[in-house]
Amino acid sequence: MSTHQKIDRDSGNAITNALSFFETPHTNVSISNSSFIELLTLNPVNITPFHFKIHATTNYIDLAKTYVFTELRIKKEDKDGKLVDIGKDDNVSTVQLIGHTIWKNCRMHINGTQVFEGNSLMAYKSIFDYELTYPQSVKNSYLSVAGYYDDGATQTYPGVDANGYGIKSRKKLFLDEDGNPRSAQFMAKLDVDICNQPRYLVNQCEVDIELLPHESSFLLSAPWDTAPKYHLEILACKLYVKKIELMDSLAFDIAKKLEIKPARYPLRKTSLKSLFISENRTEFNANLWMDQVPRRIILGMVGNKDFVGRQKTTPFYFQHFNLRDISITAGGVTYPSAPYSLDFPKGNYARIYHDMQEAIGYAGSLESNGYLCFGMLMQDIVFSYLT
Repeated sequence: MSTHQKIDRDSGNAITNALSFFETPHTNVSISNSSFIELLTLNPVNITPFHFKIHATTNYIDLAKTYVFTELRIKKEDKDGKLVDIGKDDNVSTVQLIGHTIWKNCRMHINGTQVFEGNSLMAYKSIFDYELTYPQSVKNSYLSVAGYYDDGATQTYPGVDANGYGIKSRKKLFLDEDGNPRSAQFMAKLDVDICNQPRYLVNQCEVDIELLPHESSFLLSAPWDTAPKYHLEILACKLYVKKIELMDSLAFDIAKKLEIKPARYPLRKTSLKSLFISENRTEFNANLWMDQVPRRIILGMVGNKDFVGRQKTTPFYFQHFNLRDISITAGGVTYPSAPYSLDFPKGNYARIYHDMQEAIGYAGSLESNGYLCFGMLMQDIVFSYLT
């Protein structure tokens, strides 16, 4: 009988799974049934913000499977100020990832207690999350239902001639093959902190959700000087929630346990903050947070007019503004330990690019987020990503 000579005698024995003849897979004995329910807004769709209510039942709720469905249509103002349909000659489209970036703010209450309230930067959070962390294969497939179409090297654009594939694809969503106007439907995950954790919400909980959309000037882009004023109409807004029905014995055991000890949910809080840097400043210092040191900080820089939202450009036109150095000081420790020496016009930004990829987990991996390659930093696109 042959035996293997171990390099380390303390190493344990292992066999391949292909020889597990006498083992059977585990059987799920916790869930008896699951399905998605559709919720309509409590108020008319022409009145914002939108209110949804998940009524208290015996079912558990999978908040990680909560999706918002929207149906949108683009209109324009004529010479008399009346809203009319767009045509094939109208060079207008929605901003990137409209299924997520349409929302300006979100509030959520559970049994009357507020558990989440964002701010006006909710759209930027979605752009940071999906552009930086999702691989390109997901963006080119599933995220298209949320309105994502990659522009490649022309992801952001200063004018009509630089329009890329993405802006043209998003424009076609609102026109049929003959150039006639039509509505477009989108589906996107509800991107709030409590919905980004895996545990079910216990039963007999009443959930109230309030969604506030952005103005049309923020959501639509028509990069030409003589463009009329466009409006984005919301024709429908629905919420889809996954309900879970547990096995009776397990549900009874959990109910008895909850009488003694409350349910706990591991949340990773995301805070967003905007800072204004006046023109001709060569140095800028700011206090970001005074409580806990964050695990990760993402920085994006946009022009003030783009940040406020104007139809001629896009709010996600990120630029480097000839950044020379950047650092974060937390708890007496400065990150990075060695200062950057950046010169974007001369192409001196290799280290900060590597640190960004290292922070989001793509350095040395076989995947890529596809959003930012090294050469693209020269084209007025930058995310500074510090940990």
